This record gives sequence, structure tokens and C-alpha cells, in this order.
Amino acid sequence: MLSNKQWLSAKTTAKTTALGLLAAMFSLQLSAHTMTVVPSHYVQSKTGGWVSVDVSATNMTFQWDKGIPLENFKVFTPDGQQGKVDSVYQGKRKSQADVELATEGTYRLELGNGSRFFTSYELKGERKRLMANKKDRAAQLPAGAEKVVTTQGNSRALAFITVNKPSDAVLALTNKGLEFQFDRHPADIVATEEVTVTLLMNGKPAAGVELDLSRDGELYRNEPERMHHKTDASGKFSFTAPVAGRYLLEASYQADVSNELTDKVREGFTLSFEAALP
Repeated sequence: MLSNKQWLSAKTTAKTTALGLLAAMFSLQLSAHTMTVVPSHYVQSKTGGWVSVDVSATNMTFQWDKGIPLENFKVFTPDGQQGKVDSVYQGKRKSQADVELATEGTYRLELGNGSRFFTSYELKGERKRLMANKKDRAAQLPAGAEKVVTTQGNSRALAFITVNKPSDAVLALTNKGLEFQFDRHPADIVATEEVTVTLLMNGKPAAGVELDLSRDGELYRNEPERMHHKTDASGKFSFTAPVAGRYLLEASYQADVSNELTDKVREGFTLSFEAALP
């Protein structure tokens, strides 16, 4: 049986670990790692099959570095309802799950932790953090805390799978947070063809959002060959996939706000997809 001291130590360690996991998911751009969701197939020709999904925190595009918990990994079926995730496994380098493709149409794979509040502060020259909004932080901040800033953040890692024919239910906008809208279905992206994407924040065009587009094989090139973009005044940007293969789109939005819950808003997403042969 644990002594009181051991029990308190274990409790503190568990709380610290949980805080670390929440902070890691808080924003895909807060650390050197990027969260990615990558299915074994983006397009299938018939129902009844399965895809395996790799989920990892990575430093290099599609090179797995760290497995992460999958409690917040979800699949949405072509009718927009949440489906079942099978065979979940968290490894050292990557996590994995299986998804059955029982019906035709487009599925959405999503890893996210929802909107959360994160307060950072300085105490005796050391930067610290806690999970709290502006209303709740006062009761948790230690005496002498300085340079206190609360950020509301939301990050998601996404991918789409289409079986037989594309459908749109899982692509529908919610007008909440940072979202995207392609000028074509994700299953119809083809190498050498220009694609235009609109980014929206709470349903309105998001201007000045910075994005990176990278492609598979960085490990085997002298240069990463990443393409950097920024949305225009109408929230749009365009890209052309130079060759067929897997791609990763990363977007990051942040803004100062003034309300009773937060000082800043920070949102981000990653989307893995493939460009088909022309």
C-alpha cells in the first residue's frame, strides 16, 4: 500500500502527465512536432474493406516520430454520423487504428481535443502554464505571477477517405473555428492541376492565414521542397501538386481578442491527402 507521501507524488505525476498531453494537443504549431492522420488508402473502389490509419507526432512529413493517445480519434461515416474505430494501438513511434468502410461515400478521419484554454505566466523568471480560462485562472495562479496570457486554442488533424463515389456530408462547414473549403472534392485532386482553397474563421473568410504544403519523401531529398502560402483578403489561396502522391497541408491562425474568457485565439489543422496521376 502507498504511503500518503507516495500517493500524493503519484497523483501529482499523473496530473502533470495529463497536463502535458493536453498542452501537446492544444496547438499543432506550439511544438516542433506536427500531428498527422494518414490512412493506408484515400480512395477505395468498393465497400466492405478496411483501411489502417497511422497517427503520429512528426518532425518530417510522413516520418513517424512519436505515438500519441487515440482517445480523441474519431471517424465520421458518409451520412455524417460518428462511426466505430477498431484495433487501436499506441506504439513508440506511431499509433494505429483500423476503420471499416461499410458504405460508399466519403469518410472523415479526425484527431482533435476540442477548444481549450491555456494560460501561460512567468514566476521568478521561469515560464509556466496551466489549463484555465481568464475566469478560472485567478484561483489557480500563484502569488507573484507576471506576464499572464490566456489563449483559446483548437487543433485538428484530418484526412478523408472516399469509397466508390464522393459525398459531401462530412465536408459540411460548421461555421465554428478554422475551416477550409476546396473548389473540388478532396478525392478529385490531381497532380499538375491548380486547386483553390478558401479558409474561414467562424464562417467568415480568414485573411492572412499562413500555410505550408509538403509532400512525401522529404527524407530522400536534399531540400524539403515545401510550398509556403498565405490566404488573400477573401481567405483564398491556390496550389498545384507537382507530382502524384501524398501531401500534407498545415494551417495556423492566431489573433488577439478581448473577452471575458481569453486574450488570444489560436487555431490550426493538418490535412493529409493524395494527388492522383493526371
